[in-house]
Amino acid sequence: MLDYHCRIENRNRKAQPDSSFCKSAYDFLYLPMDFGFHLNLGFAFVNFASPIAALRFYRAFNNREWSGGDGRKKICEIGIAKFQGKDALKEQFEKSSFPCHTDEYLPVVFSSPRDGFNRSKPTLVGRRTHVTATPKDRKVMIMTQRKNKKV
Repeated sequence: MLDYHCRIENRNRKAQPDSSFCKSAYDFLYLPMDFGFHLNLGFAFVNFASPIAALRFYRAFNNREWSGGDGRKKICEIGIAKFQGKDALKEQFEKSSFPCHTDEYLPVVFSSPRDGFNRSKPTLVGRRTHVTATPKDRKVMIMTQRKNKKV
């Protein structure tokens, strides 16, 4: 979704010769997951490479409705995070550990911001603590699993 949005924005802006071109790109991404339900938690941390890119994304997606993976309609609400900028987000998350079964769910930084055309390799942020993946037919919220382990 982010790559597609940036690609379309950048293609459309380049086609307008009278406008000053500012690329839409992002350089940090983290999508927290609920491994019990095999769905995301409904929010993400994204750092855009410029305020203009963030504003374009806000205009395109804030209050937009779409169907979620669980069949319910969702409304996208974009807010401002407590930590701003790639470096602040990286610093916040690199000290964290994430209970997941694969590195694919860790936060990532892109050293060359992704603009929808380039496929810069992600650098992982934080560390993974091993947990066993929950089978898809067993839908239990991850917080319930943690509470049950403590008892």
